[in-house]
Amino acid sequence: MTRAPKRTNRPEAVKTDLLDAAARILTERGILAFTLDLVARDAGVSKGGLLHHFANKKTLLDGLFLREMEAFRDDILASMQKDPEPNGRAARAYIGMDHMGNREKGTPALLRHLLAVMLLEPQLCSEWTRHYWETIRSTGLFDNMTPSLLLSCLAADGLAIWDILGADIIDKKNREQLHALIEKLTNSSNTES
Repeated sequence: MTRAPKRTNRPEAVKTDLLDAAARILTERGILAFTLDLVARDAGVSKGGLLHHFANKKTLLDGLFLREMEAFRDDILASMQKDPEPNGRAARAYIGMDHMGNREKGTPALLRHLLAVMLLEPQLCSEWTRHYWETIRSTGLFDNMTPSLLLSCLAADGLAIWDILGADIIDKKNREQLHALIEKLTNSSNTES
């Protein structure tokens, strides 16, 4: 959808519109069709306005990735606050135990496309991987890590990668059994070293 360029004294709103447009274009058209002109037009901002906020395609993609990581971090911290059991709390939040059984239909398209960008661009892969782990460390995930918690996180990461790639090869019954096993591994009786 093309919107008329707009002027605003709300730079954060414009930046949000640009990131929203970038996410739409990336998920609907893919990285090969992703251009600054298309993002600016979709956001209803002039190309100069886009360049004021994001100097180039890389900084726009960086902004999109950083926004997703901030949302992920916020989700983890909010989940940790709701969890009354301190042992294994960070791992359960990282895994998303509070919503693991309610996975939305389909794959997380934006994550799938950001992963594709990472695989195409070695510099982005290196930078984004470093930022991802800094984000995760900032939640306290690795404080008091035990083998059971680490195994739970690795299993959940594997399931997430399959979901991102759209590998819908685990039936509902097996997925539920895996979730139950992962939850069991994060219980306090199993989180002792």
